[in-house]
Amino acid sequence: MERDVWGADGAGERFVARRKDAVNRLSAYFQEHCAKSIAWGNNIRDSFSDLRFTDANRVPFPFMRAMREKFNLCSVVTESKGPRLRDLDGNWSLDVSGSYGLNLAGFDHYKEWMEGGLERVKDLGAVLGSLHPIVAENISILKSISKLDEVSFHMSGTEAVMAAVRLARFNKRRKLIVCFSGAYHGWWDGVQPGLGSERNITDCLTLKDLHPASLDLILHRAHEIAGVLINPVQSFHPNSPPPSDTILLTSEIRKTEDSSSPYAQWLHKLREVCSANDIPLIFDEVFSGFRLAPGGAQEYFGVQADMVVYGKSVAGGMPIGVVCGKKDLMRRFDPEHPMRIAYVIGTFSAHPVVMGAMNEFLHWLSRPVTPELYTEAQRRCAQWVRSTNETLNQLDLPVRVMNFTTIWTVLFKEPGRYNWLLQYYLRAEGVILSWVGTGRCMSSLDFSVEDYQELQAKIVRAAQAMKSDGWWLNEEQQPGRERAMRTRLIWEMVKSVVQVPKPLTAFYFEIMQRKKDDHHASHSNLINQLFHLLSSSTFIFCYIFIFFNFTVAMFLGMAALFVRQFGHAILEPPCHDKEKALLGFNTRNKSIIVGGYILIPVVQMIQGYGLESFTSILPSVALLWFLLTLAAVFGRVLYLIWAHDFRTSMIWFVKLITDPITDIFAYYNSADKIFRLPPRRGSEATS
Repeated sequence: MERDVWGADGAGERFVARRKDAVNRLSAYFQEHCAKSIAWGNNIRDSFSDLRFTDANRVPFPFMRAMREKFNLCSVVTESKGPRLRDLDGNWSLDVSGSYGLNLAGFDHYKEWMEGGLERVKDLGAVLGSLHPIVAENISILKSISKLDEVSFHMSGTEAVMAAVRLARFNKRRKLIVCFSGAYHGWWDGVQPGLGSERNITDCLTLKDLHPASLDLILHRAHEIAGVLINPVQSFHPNSPPPSDTILLTSEIRKTEDSSSPYAQWLHKLREVCSANDIPLIFDEVFSGFRLAPGGAQEYFGVQADMVVYGKSVAGGMPIGVVCGKKDLMRRFDPEHPMRIAYVIGTFSAHPVVMGAMNEFLHWLSRPVTPELYTEAQRRCAQWVRSTNETLNQLDLPVRVMNFTTIWTVLFKEPGRYNWLLQYYLRAEGVILSWVGTGRCMSSLDFSVEDYQELQAKIVRAAQAMKSDGWWLNEEQQPGRERAMRTRLIWEMVKSVVQVPKPLTAFYFEIMQRKKDDHHASHSNLINQLFHLLSSSTFIFCYIFIFFNFTVAMFLGMAALFVRQFGHAILEPPCHDKEKALLGFNTRNKSIIVGGYILIPVVQMIQGYGLESFTSILPSVALLWFLLTLAAVFGRVLYLIWAHDFRTSMIWFVKLITDPITDIFAYYNSADKIFRLPPRRGSEATS
């Protein structure tokens, strides 16, 4: 049901309708402006297993089916120019995906490095096994950058991490590898519990990042640990800022001292624990690589690792994985046990063209002017973040951007079920994101001030469109917003775990729809809502107290019923037709039943000859009230079975007995609305 998809945060029908129109409008825009890309995706979707390229947007599970029915987006590009990419339809867009971290310097540089690398080795061609002389120069530069003893080449970053882990286990004669929650080390079973692995991972210990208890655990289990594997720049957690390690001072960026940098302190403490307990510290810099500084994260944070893994950018745009490590950790053979071998190979690991492009990149990295490019790029990014946040704040948009050097993320100031939709609005504005959406973005070093200004304008326009389309509602527009979202989320989680049968789910939603219709039909008066809150609270008390004192519970219940029906009969406008459509008693019938309740004690007093015997008839009055209640309720159930069917009767019955509970959630703030005084003019300015 579209109502359940676009109203998952409890929004009213007016906003649900606006949202549906917005989704249809966005879908139509992409169908018109990305027709060739969509057609390309449709042609290969059934035969191409890597869906990241054809369905690249991160969408929460409850909304996935609806989005795939409306959107069929693809990232199919044919040309790059500066930080922009041109798609099949001829659209130019700003790219902040970072190409999974590869695009550090800008696409134009990589074109030059790839072309220059091929030129250097074209006389040799694709010769494998034998090495081109340029390999020795690459090794020398990598050793100088990493400050480690030996280097090995692999075909990808994932394989390089695998090799580093294997060598650490082999040379330390231990099996346990420590990594940290939120980290990403490639798609393989050894260090990725929970990411599709079907084997029990007992040789990997995942700890909490930036937590002193993790250091204590490493200390206590040091004799089991072959290595501590860490992303020096962790994957950003959902809606969490990056580990800010830079500050803007006047017009320049400077790095904070280690003593005042929480993240650097963490890495230094981790280094100390590992050194004191003979545990190799392994930096996985496949993603962060040389994005932080020409010497990588080791230079940036001032922490020397025992092994470092590089990838992506280090090969100048070609696929590569590199492991640099200390000599005693890089051994493939055990000198005392010749049959004990750590066999690590890769057929294309030293491909001449890859080595040529790597040489081009490493020479660029070693130029004296390169550090200045980093400083200037980080300064521009930080200034853009500050300017963008000032604009977003002035426009009262619940979005902020946060950066760590040239890596940045979008943060949402208010909880919401649809924050993920911003990526679609950004794409419509001409911003290309990675498969993690707005969770992690990167600006290449060639992003100019003008490019940042354009990016800021696109982000602001996208956020304004989202707000205008009703995806971000405030408390005035949607009272009880957070509570409604929390309730729906809990229900969705329960359904995903318990696997509630579809008939029961449909039964539940029909009951809730009847409650909603009943609210709109005869519960619009605030005083009536307050009366319902009081009576419902009393009914719930009576549900329990009836087992302890039957008479008192019935009299309290009758008092609550009279208050409840007074609100319907006196305060609400006539709505007999709407009540009839809901199949329950209408106000007239309810008044007749209430009259019957009043008549019972009157008849009892007449038979008992006056008020003197009133206290003696109370138990019998309570019993007769109870019997009348059973007759009214189950008589209605039998009537609905006869007039409609058993399911319809049960929907009415369950709704009736649960109304007191849901009324409390619906009308708990009615008193606040009644007695809330309007603010005095100018009070905001003086407060």
